[in-house]
Amino acid sequence: MEVNLKAHRCPTAQILMNRVLDAFVASDATGLVISTIEPSLHRNTLARIAGLDLKVKVSEVHSRQITDKDVQAWQESFDEDDYGEVKEVVTIVLSRQ
Repeated sequence: MEVNLKAHRCPTAQILMNRVLDAFVASDATGLVISTIEPSLHRNTLARIAGLDLKVKVSEVHSRQITDKDVQAWQESFDEDDYGEVKEVVTIVLSRQ
């Protein structure tokens, strides 16, 4: 499974991550990739996994700079206030234990 949270910030990014994680756990998928600009989402994902004692682990985390292409994709749905201060897109890769 692969999900791009685009320029959503917390609390919306957290709510979406919760739903996606629940769907992943209920599915037969072996992996989940979440892309986000929300800096706290990696920490929040780890906390959710531990808090619910899920048999899932974060196997990789990497980041890249936000590109002009990203900004163009977000401009119709988000205000610059949503992403203006953020410089990176973080990719969180989860797998089953």
